[in-house]
Amino acid sequence: MGSRFGWCRVLVSAAMVTAGVVAASGGVASAASTSKKASSSKASSSSKAASSTSGVWPGVGKICGSGPGGATPTTRGVTNNSIHIAVFNDAANTIQPGLEIEFTQFATAFAHWCDAAGGINGRKIVVDNRDAALFNAAQVTSEACQSDFMAVGGGMALDAPSVPVREACGLGQISAYVVSNQSVDSALQVNPSGTNNNVISAGWFGALAKEYPKAVEKAGMGAENSPSITESYEKYRIAAEAQGWKVISYQIPPLSVTDWTPYIQQIQTKGVEALWPPDTDNITPYVQAMDTSGYKPAFMVLGSQFYVSSTTKAAKATPFPTTFVEDQYWPLELASKNPSTALLLSIMRKYSPGDTVDFNDEIAANSWLLWAKSATACGTHLTVSCVLSHAATEKNWDSGGMSAPVKQLAMSNDNPQPSPCFVLLKVEPGKFVYDKTATRPTQSIWNCSPSGLIHFTPSDQKQIIAAS
Repeated sequence: MGSRFGWCRVLVSAAMVTAGVVAASGGVASAASTSKKASSSKASSSSKAASSTSGVWPGVGKICGSGPGGATPTTRGVTNNSIHIAVFNDAANTIQPGLEIEFTQFATAFAHWCDAAGGINGRKIVVDNRDAALFNAAQVTSEACQSDFMAVGGGMALDAPSVPVREACGLGQISAYVVSNQSVDSALQVNPSGTNNNVISAGWFGALAKEYPKAVEKAGMGAENSPSITESYEKYRIAAEAQGWKVISYQIPPLSVTDWTPYIQQIQTKGVEALWPPDTDNITPYVQAMDTSGYKPAFMVLGSQFYVSSTTKAAKATPFPTTFVEDQYWPLELASKNPSTALLLSIMRKYSPGDTVDFNDEIAANSWLLWAKSATACGTHLTVSCVLSHAATEKNWDSGGMSAPVKQLAMSNDNPQPSPCFVLLKVEPGKFVYDKTATRPTQSIWNCSPSGLIHFTPSDQKQIIAAS
């Protein structure tokens, strides 16, 4: 599930697409950090060529182009020359301002690029910003139901209230991420990450168990004390233990920790050597407490939400133990070796200058590419059922090599399966470095071992529910 959301990636898985929604001070902040991941990669010559008005996306094909247009009388949001698309986000909230703003930034940039090539069979994309500001998911969904064809490349931290509204009005969705269990399994939706409540992708635990077989016998894990987080992270504990980790310490600190020292001292006393920390947002104070306490485990592994520039900046200021970040998207540092990722950077530089590209742009692009390919395939008779039908039949979907390949997409209420593939990046002062040795790739840069998909038994599900 790509990202840290329940786990929606949503990982997010995302892929688990990303690990809960953080409730605090009467409000909620999405677990997908809005701190920026600096894109230092330079677009290759191939990306520059592809950023022309050809409408061709590397590895995906011609997804935008001219055509006759034409209105589909029974299709909301489609006119002779335009298609209205809702982009859900929470940017206007006052608790974590700018949350998911990348969704509208990428949508606008992509629409410019696609429209320059002729749009979708001659129809131009009109981006409608549907900002829920955290607490208005049902309201903005109702607004989208009045005039939008579909919802694409967005997400809302508190998305559960939107589900019955969206399903009732027939608003189809190709989501960037989903959070609640209701949204994960909802109808009229395809999630390009294959998010599923009953299975997660977490093969990095197994890869690190092979790399550090002794250390994982003394593992420490944890989750901040919020039901959405503890439920998601309980899935990770099950996944880690299924792949050889022996968890001897599991901490559940409060949502707001002012001093991590007591927690560090506790795991230090227990002799924890393999660490998946309970901190789910800003790792800097956590690592500072480790340094102050003189605690240095054999290794630490972080979720993809830490694939942001603040992590590598922290590593310049404070000594880190050997630290990895797991991800299911092609690393931006290697963009020159992947034309799809390079084109993403090129488009953002051209149409959204000054906006730093980060994880949210990648998961948004994953959705927009799937939608545009599917909508183009529908020709002049554009309907929600046609788009979703094409999207749900995609095989080996990887957004042109930018995302971990999903063997077979499916409707969200038809038991989709996430990709087992992942990469491990090593955190170094000021930079991330793809670690081929730790990743143990089986396909391109990815480790796609099937054992990385963890299916939850009824007993597991009871344990997960009990943890929330």
